[in-house]
Amino acid sequence: MKIRVDEYDTWLDRELEKALRPTKNKAGKLSDDAHRALDEARGFFEELSRKADGNLSTKKDPISYRAARVVGRVARDALSSIEKIQIPQEVSWDSFKVLRDNLSNTARSLRESRNSTQREIHGLYLLDMLSFSGVVERIAKVGEKISQFLEGDGENLQRAKTLTSTVETIHQIGLQLNEKKKESIELERTREGLSSAIKQLSIELETITSNDSLKQVLEIEKELRKESREFRTDTLTHLRRPLRKLRDLSQRGEIALRSEEREALGEYIQSPYRSFLSRNSGPYLTPILTNLKSALDSGKMGLSHRKTTRVVVQLDQLTTTQHLAQKQGKGRNLLGQRQRLLHDPTCKNLYLERKIILKKIDDGKKDELQATERLRSAEEKIKALNKHFEELLVQAESKTKEYLSRDIQIER
Repeated sequence: MKIRVDEYDTWLDRELEKALRPTKNKAGKLSDDAHRALDEARGFFEELSRKADGNLSTKKDPISYRAARVVGRVARDALSSIEKIQIPQEVSWDSFKVLRDNLSNTARSLRESRNSTQREIHGLYLLDMLSFSGVVERIAKVGEKISQFLEGDGENLQRAKTLTSTVETIHQIGLQLNEKKKESIELERTREGLSSAIKQLSIELETITSNDSLKQVLEIEKELRKESREFRTDTLTHLRRPLRKLRDLSQRGEIALRSEEREALGEYIQSPYRSFLSRNSGPYLTPILTNLKSALDSGKMGLSHRKTTRVVVQLDQLTTTQHLAQKQGKGRNLLGQRQRLLHDPTCKNLYLERKIILKKIDDGKKDELQATERLRSAEEKIKALNKHFEELLVQAESKTKEYLSRDIQIER
C-alpha cells in the first residue's frame, strides 16, 4: 500500500485507534479499579480521622488519648498521600507507569505507617487496623494489575508512542528541510545578484580605466610599487636591522645624531621608499648611512664580523656611487608625472571614482564568497536532512509492519 508522507499521520491515527481499542478498554477498567480503591481508602481514612478526633475529646486515660492522637495523624497523612495520586485522563504507557509507581509507593508507605502505628497504640483500634490492611492491599493489588498490564498489553501503548514519535520527528525534519530549501534559494538569488553587480562594476571599471590619462597614472603607480619593492629588498638589504639598532643607540645617546636625522631615521624604518622620495626626509639618507658606517667602525653596533662586513660593503656602494641619487631622481620624476596628471580634474575624478568602484568590487566579492559559503553549508545540511528523512521513512514503514501488520510504502 502506497501512502503520501503528508497523509501518513492521519492514516496512522486511524489505524492506531482501531489497534489500541482493546488496550484502551483494559486501561479504562484499570482506571476504574484505581478510582474505586482510592475512593474506598479516602472514605476509610476520613472516617478514621473523625473517630480519632472524637476519641481525643472523650478519652481521659493517657494511653487511649495518645493512641487517638497517633491514629488521627496517620489518617490525615494517608489522606494527603492519596489526594496526590492523579488518575490519568489520557491513556498512554508513560501516564500509566506514573500511576503504577504512585500506587505502589503509596501502598508501601501506608504499610510502613500501619506497622509503626500498631506498635504505638498498644492493641487499641484492632478492627480499624484490619480495615487499614485491607485498604492498603487493595491499592497495592491495583498497582500490581497495572504493572502486569504495562508488561503485557501495555506494550502496545509503547509501540504507538514509538510510531507517533517517529511521525513527529518526520514532521520536524520536513519543516527543517523546507526552511533550508528556502534559505538555499534566497542565498542563490543573493549570490547571483552579487555576481551580476560585480560584473557590472567591472564593466564600469574597464570603461573608466580606458581613459588615457588615468592609464598613465596607473602605469606610474605600478612602476612606483616596483621601485618601492626594489628599494626595500635590494637597496636596503642587510640594512634594516642595523638602522633599527642605530636608532636605539641614538635614543640612548650613544651615537650622536641631529634631531632631524633621528626623526628621518624613524621614518625610514617605518616607510623606507616614501621617506626616500620625500623632500623632507629624503636628503637625510646619505648622512644617516654615513653615521651608520661610523657606528660600525666604532664597534658599538654589536654585530657579528660577517654581518658587519656585508653592511660595510653595501654602505660603500651606496655612499660612493650615484645609485641613490639615480633611484631618488627616478622616483621623484614618477611622482611628479603622477601629480601633473592628477592635477587635471577629469583625470582626478576618474581616479577617485575608480577607487570607489574597486572598493565596491572588493566588498562585493567578500559578500559573494560569504554567500557561497553559506549556500554550501545549507546544501550540505539539506543533504544530511534528506538522508535522515529517508531513514525515518524506512523506519516508519518497518515499525508499521511490525506493530500493525500493515505493509506500506511512504512516498514523499
